[in-house]
Formats: sequence, C-alpha cells, structure tokens
Amino acid sequence: MPVVRFYFSRSRTTQEIEYAEGETYADLILRCGLIPDTVLIFVGEQSLPEDAPVSEEEVTIEETASRG
Repeated sequence: MPVVRFYFSRSRTTQEIEYAEGETYADLILRCGLIPDTVLIFVGEQSLPEDAPVSEEEVTIEETASRG
C-alpha cells in the first residue's frame, strides 16, 4: 500500500499513513482523530481540498480550530 506523510504543524509531529487508491485526505484525517472541517491541507504553499484523492507523498496539516 502507498504511504503519505502528514506533518502536523501545531504539534510538530509527523505520521505516516497507509492508504488505498481512491481514499481522500478527509478519510485519512478522520483516521487521525481530527475533523476534516477543522484543518487546512498544504503541499508547499498550495492548499489542497480535503475531498481530493491522496496524491502527494507529504503534506502539512494546519489545525484551524480548537476541539475544546
């Protein structure tokens, strides 16, 4: 299975996640325990839609809202 690396900017941690063809970034964000509507996804300086199929090897996840 292919792997994507998520870099979480708030916690400054990295997580590698296996995914199946056709899965979206939202699918993987949910697996990480986050709500897709509360994050922004970036590759470099370009924002990616959460419903896009995973296509990058590494993305940055910016949390935009607290969960409290």
